[in-house]
Amino acid sequence: MSRTLTSAVTTSIGLPVTEPGYFVELLFATPLHLSSRETINWNGADWLTWDIKLRGFGVDGAGSTQSGTLILGNADLSIGALVLGEGVADRHVNIWKFYGSAPDVLDPVQIFGGAGDDSRIDADGGTVSINLRPAAGVTLYSPRAYMTQESGWNFLPAPGAVIVWGKEVLTLAAEGG
Repeated sequence: MSRTLTSAVTTSIGLPVTEPGYFVELLFATPLHLSSRETINWNGADWLTWDIKLRGFGVDGAGSTQSGTLILGNADLSIGALVLGEGVADRHVNIWKFYGSAPDVLDPVQIFGGAGDDSRIDADGGTVSINLRPAAGVTLYSPRAYMTQESGWNFLPAPGAVIVWGKEVLTLAAEGG
């Protein structure tokens, strides 16, 4: 598949040193749009300048994006607060790579579309690392399984029962609830 490059991209990649920029979209309750460059309005959203690093991203022979790690600056502790408050497990994440400082709508290329797996806030609080995995239908919604008599469960606790499993607390709902 061929692609026509805009003059901004052609100019940027023709420079002696070319450094890509990244857009990162984290779909928290209020979506977070971050840019590794200055604050940019792209694709109908304002992408805020942020300290962004990517580690371990690659593409396998079939062209499928593999997992990687997104490392975000946390100097003001806002990213750490979001991660602790809303979590990152199964949270949808999109990452685009672009060149230049004012990309056209079609310039950035999506290099990752998947979900958060787990996270780590560094001891000094300076960065938050989010491990990512490729999207699959089962990672983008919860619950992933329903336990019903139809699916082979012959004994189920009453609706409203609370089950504690490690650090997880599950409250059973009536079927369809």
